[in-house]
Amino acid sequence: MGRGGGGGSSHSSSHSSSSHSHSGSSRSSGSSYRSSGSSYRSSGSSYRSSGSSYSRHSGRSGYSGGSRYSGSSGGGGCFSNGCSAITFPFMIFLLAVIVGLFQGLGFETIYEVERSTIQREPLPSSKCEVIDEWYQDDWGDWIDESGEETSVITGLEYFYNKTGVQPYLWIMGEEGGEYQSEESVEELSDYKYKELFGDDEGHLLVIFREYPNSSGNYIVTATPGYDAETQVMDDQAKEILLDYIDYYYEDSDLNEGRLFYEAFTEAGDRIMTKQLSLEALVGIVVVIIILFIGICITVSIIKKRRAAVKKQKAKQAQAEKDKKQIEQNQKKYQEELAKTYVTVICPNCGSTDTSIRKGTVGYCNYCGTAMKADENGTVVIWNGTDT
Repeated sequence: MGRGGGGGSSHSSSHSSSSHSHSGSSRSSGSSYRSSGSSYRSSGSSYRSSGSSYSRHSGRSGYSGGSRYSGSSGGGGCFSNGCSAITFPFMIFLLAVIVGLFQGLGFETIYEVERSTIQREPLPSSKCEVIDEWYQDDWGDWIDESGEETSVITGLEYFYNKTGVQPYLWIMGEEGGEYQSEESVEELSDYKYKELFGDDEGHLLVIFREYPNSSGNYIVTATPGYDAETQVMDDQAKEILLDYIDYYYEDSDLNEGRLFYEAFTEAGDRIMTKQLSLEALVGIVVVIIILFIGICITVSIIKKRRAAVKKQKAKQAQAEKDKKQIEQNQKKYQEELAKTYVTVICPNCGSTDTSIRKGTVGYCNYCGTAMKADENGTVVIWNGTDT
C-alpha cells in the first residue's frame, strides 16, 4: 500500500494519511536557535487526522519554564466509637493503594501527557523495513555533539523496539522558514515520508520545525504510515508522543539530544502500556473511600451493639443477683419465724392449724380458744391472767 506522490496530501485509494502536530511559543533561555544564535524554544499543539485537519493551540507565549495543560487531571461519632482503632493502619493501606494505582497503573507526575487507554501490540517486523538513518539535522549543529547524537539515536531505537514502528526525526533548517502553518508542514510531511520510505507503511516521520521572530516559535508534526497508524500510532499514540516532546522541550536543563531521548523513550513506554483512564482511577479511589467510610460505620454499629448487649447482660446479672438476695432474705425470715413461732394443738378442740409466737397469747383458728405458749413452746388454755 503506497503513498500518493507529490508534496500534498493525495494518496492512493487504499488509505489516507494522518498527520498530528503541535505548535507553540518560546521559552526563555536553554536551547539556542541554531541559524540565528538567538536563545529560545517553544511548545504548543495542533492536530490533523485521516486526511482532514484541525488545529489545537495552547496559547503559550513568552515565559520561562512553560505552562502545563491537561485534558483531564486528576481525591466524631465513628472515631469516638471504635473506628479510631483501625483508622491509622487503614489510612496507611489506603495511601499505599492510591500510590500503587497512580504509579503502578501509569498515573505519572507528568499529568500533561495524554493517557494510554488502548491495548496495543508492536507492529510486526515484516511491516517495517528498517533504514540506517534515524534523524536529519538540517541546521547541522542543532544536534552538535556526539553525546547528543547518541542520545537521539538511542531514544529513537528504543521507541522502535517498543512499538515496532521506526521513527525518523527531521529537524528542519533554513528551508523551514517558508512553512508558517501546521497545515503546510503536514502537507510537506506526506512528500517527505514518500521520499524517505517509499511504499513502506511502517514508519513514523516526526518533523520538528523551529523558527525565530514569531509568536509561534515551533511546530512538530507526527506522520505515521498506514500500517503504523492502524496498528500502533493511532491518534492517542501520536498525542502522547507530541505531548512528551512539548513537555521536555520546556525543560531548559536538557540539551537537544536529551530532549528527544526522554520524549521518545517515555512515549514508547506509555504508548505500549494500557493505563486506566483518569475516570477509572478516580472511581477506584472513590470506592476505596466509600469502603473506608463503610468500615468505620460498621465498626461503630458493631461496637454500639456490643455495648448494648453488654449492658443488657449486666442488667440481667444484677436482676439475678437481686432475686437471689430476696430469696435469701425470705429464707432467713422464714428461719427466724421458725425459731419464734410454734405450731400448737388446741387443748379444747384438738385442731393443729394454729401457730403462736412463743411467750404470747393466741387463739385457735378453729374454735377460738385462747391459748398461751410459753418460752419453751408449751401451750395451755389461757384464762386471761398470767397465773
